[in-house]
Amino acid sequence: MLAFVVFQVVVLFAMLLRSYRFKQLFLYQWFAIPIVFILDAAWISAVMSAPVSLVLAGDALVMPAVSFVLTGIWVAYVYKSVRVRNTFDRVAISGHVASAS
Repeated sequence: MLAFVVFQVVVLFAMLLRSYRFKQLFLYQWFAIPIVFILDAAWISAVMSAPVSLVLAGDALVMPAVSFVLTGIWVAYVYKSVRVRNTFDRVAISGHVASAS
């Protein structure tokens, strides 16, 4: 979890600094959500000596699923938006602006 939090801070700084790497890092962050959830469930199961089914009982899957879907919508926006392209792509940084066509 600590590594994921550090990675989220890296993505945040890439966004704030308008890095051309932001879009790719944001995509990787989206892919990491289910991986971190699976590793976290396995870790809790191992530490508590409880079956994974007990760890995932109830509404334990709701928040990670909602987070994954909502972040997926933002990832799609980041990759399709002309405004984002104008902000984060290398060409935009050098002074050229992408058109909406």
